[in-house]
Amino acid sequence: MPRLPSRLALATALVSAQLVSAAPLNGTDNRIPINVTSQERSHLLAEMRSFLQGLHNIFHALARNDMKAVAVEARPLGKVLHHMPPGMRERVPLAYVEMGWGLHEVFDVIARDAEAKADPTLTLGQLAEALSYCSGCHDTYRLQVVPARGTR
Repeated sequence: MPRLPSRLALATALVSAQLVSAAPLNGTDNRIPINVTSQERSHLLAEMRSFLQGLHNIFHALARNDMKAVAVEARPLGKVLHHMPPGMRERVPLAYVEMGWGLHEVFDVIARDAEAKADPTLTLGQLAEALSYCSGCHDTYRLQVVPARGTR
């Protein structure tokens, strides 16, 4: 599997996730809050659902050994970050943004390699890396809705 320039972001996410999940299970949510408006929250949740649907479609394409369909499904997932709501990128932790970039890079690589190499085993490894970004982010951060003027 090719080395992606986002390995540092993945390592940061995994270390953060281990620190957060190592906390006692006392009902306290120790994840880092990210202040968002309700509109930004809706946008981010829609993006997460698009990733989940894309993963679903990619796995079905792999089950059919249809690597062209894998590329078709992965390609748009590599470009989603560019649609972050205006002003939000300046307010969120840099590590959160870097994890997003890393996740999108993985989908870019999946699309490219599915077309060029057509190797389902390679794609499965890349999907495992993508899911590491997802779980690392969910283990590290939580969305906290605040009034629009209180987000800055």
